[in-house]
Amino acid sequence: MITTTEHSGFRAWLGLTAILAATFMGQVDGFIVTVAAPSVQRDLPASFGQIQLVGAAYVLACAAGLVTGGRIGDRWGRRRTFVAGIAVFTLASLLCGLAPSPEVLIVMRCVQGLAAAALVPQELALIHGMFSGRTQRARAIGWYGVAMGLGVIAGLGGGGLLVHWNPAGLGWRTVFLINVPIGLLVLLLSRIAIDEGRSAERPRIDLAGTALTAIALPSLLVPLVLGAEPGASGLLWTLPLLALAAGLVLVRQQRKLAASGGSPLFPPRVLRTPGMVIRLAAITTFFAGNSGLFLVFTYYVQTGLGREPLTAGLMFVPLGAAFALGSAWSARLSARFGDQLPVTGCCLLAVAMLSHLAVVRAPVEAQDLLLAVAIGAVGLAQGVVVAPVVTGIFARVTADDAGAASGVASTVTQFALASGYSAVGVGYRFLLGATPGAAAVPLPAHVHAYSVSVIVLAMLALTTSMLCARSNQS
Repeated sequence: MITTTEHSGFRAWLGLTAILAATFMGQVDGFIVTVAAPSVQRDLPASFGQIQLVGAAYVLACAAGLVTGGRIGDRWGRRRTFVAGIAVFTLASLLCGLAPSPEVLIVMRCVQGLAAAALVPQELALIHGMFSGRTQRARAIGWYGVAMGLGVIAGLGGGGLLVHWNPAGLGWRTVFLINVPIGLLVLLLSRIAIDEGRSAERPRIDLAGTALTAIALPSLLVPLVLGAEPGASGLLWTLPLLALAAGLVLVRQQRKLAASGGSPLFPPRVLRTPGMVIRLAAITTFFAGNSGLFLVFTYYVQTGLGREPLTAGLMFVPLGAAFALGSAWSARLSARFGDQLPVTGCCLLAVAMLSHLAVVRAPVEAQDLLLAVAIGAVGLAQGVVVAPVVTGIFARVTADDAGAASGVASTVTQFALASGYSAVGVGYRFLLGATPGAAAVPLPAHVHAYSVSVIVLAMLALTTSMLCARSNQS
């Protein structure tokens, strides 16, 4: 049972504005660094491994804290948790923009991710409490979806625009500093227009599960990203062992907590639901492929073709627009094709990925337009299947377990985004035979590295299709 003060009219929509601005800001920050990455790498300066951590640290920290963030809101108040998350996120954004070194930037990106983990789970819950009428609530949630879509577009396109605009000579730092005025506005509106709300059940916080997750996830990915860096060879065996140990302890701790009637982060009964593991695997392959494409596409356009960050950012706009269009069609297509939609849609996504093989072999002067069309085709396919891939996890869980299943899926999604970004980036560097971002690397080397990368990404899409087909039979 949720206790909150429902209110409508102007004040409710003012509160919704604050929530949507926070949603938009969080989505932007997940993507805006992608286009700015070559500029950050050059200007700090930073190694390619450190640049990958700048991108992965945000989603990893968010993954480790999402479920706990939701429980904190239930226990101590959703508005209070939301406001605290915005305050920390805004401060961390300021410190990211002022970062004097790659190490400071990576740490502050972790702080941003933890803040996002606190505020994101409160957003829909606050909207639910602010709008009592079914029609108003549906409109508000519709605007929430629009804010998420616009955040993706603004994140991918805005990074290039801000770096190109270069206000006050700040360059890439503006992609973080832009959050400061937005965050302050959200804080003001939240104090004025959002009422408190919390769960009447006041669930306990699984601090041990949170800590073990926070140890296990980075320990898996950091060696992958930094293993090839000078002096980091020890990470290749020490951190994976730590991840294995933390994972084994986490499994035992979660089972013990569930058996004693507690509230584990990853309830075993949810994971034992028929088809759940397969569906979570499908989420992993789907989102890992998506985030990996964003990174290699950025480096191919900027360091392979030598285009400016503004051009690279604008080339992502068709992806965002097509994704929004595909998402709008998804419900209608799901009603017609049912469980077969993600199976077929992921096959079409693989075809869209493979179309890039022809584009990168076209004349260089024609590639800007062709790449924009090809990336738009990818976005359309992603938009059509993302909802059925994600919501498929709820097919067999009870209403009482829906929240737990959502938390597990959110954590897996964020982990997949971080691991795909890291693993595909490492593969691209290996195939390139040099550090991405180096100006001396010839275009044919980039064509080869990008071509093999999109083949791998197409295989991940086909794997997702097969997993979805398998889950339909379970």
